[in-house]
Amino acid sequence: MLLDVAAARALAHLQLAPLPDRWAHTRSAAACAQEFADAVDPADRDLLVCAAWLHDVGYAPRLHRVGFHPLDGAWHLRELGWPERLAALVAHHSQARALAVVRGLDVLLADFDCERGAVADALTCADMTSGPDGSRLGLRQRLDGIDARHRGESAAMQQARAARRVPLTEAVRRTEQRLRCVRPDRLTA
Repeated sequence: MLLDVAAARALAHLQLAPLPDRWAHTRSAAACAQEFADAVDPADRDLLVCAAWLHDVGYAPRLHRVGFHPLDGAWHLRELGWPERLAALVAHHSQARALAVVRGLDVLLADFDCERGAVADALTCADMTSGPDGSRLGLRQRLDGIDARHRGESAAMQQARAARRVPLTEAVRRTEQRLRCVRPDRLTA
C-alpha cells in the first residue's frame, strides 16, 4: 500500500472515532504534523502526516494483542500492508521503547526499526503538543498531564516516563529548530 493521507485518516477514524478523546487527540496531532511538515524532507511529508493520523490506532480495543498501543497499532498496519517505515514510526513513536522495556515488550518492539531523524522528531512534536482532548499544549504541560493520568503505575513505569522527558524535549527542540531554519518568521509548538 502506498502512503495515502486520506486513507490514513479514514483508518484512524474507523478505529478511534468510538473513543472520542483519543480521536480528538489524533485529529489535533495530524493537524500539528501538517503544520510541522516543513521540518522534514518534502518526500517524507505524507509519511509524517500518515504517521500522525495512525500513531494511536493501537488504542482501538479490537486491535489489542498485548495492550501496548504502539505495538498493537504497528502490527495492524503491517497486516494491512502499509509501508514498513510507517509501521515502525507508529511502533516507536514518542519514545515508546522506554515504556516497552518496563513491560517486557522490548524484544517485540525490536522487530520494528527505530527511526531517528526529522520525521520521528516531528511525529513526537505533533503527539507531545496535542492534549488528550485535542487541545494544543506546551510540551511541559502535556508531560505533566501524562504523569498525572498515570500516577497509580509502578515505580518502574513512573521512572521510565520520567526518563522519556529529556529525549522527548530534545525531539521537540530539534523540530522547532528545523522549522526556524525554513520558516524564521513563524513560531512553532
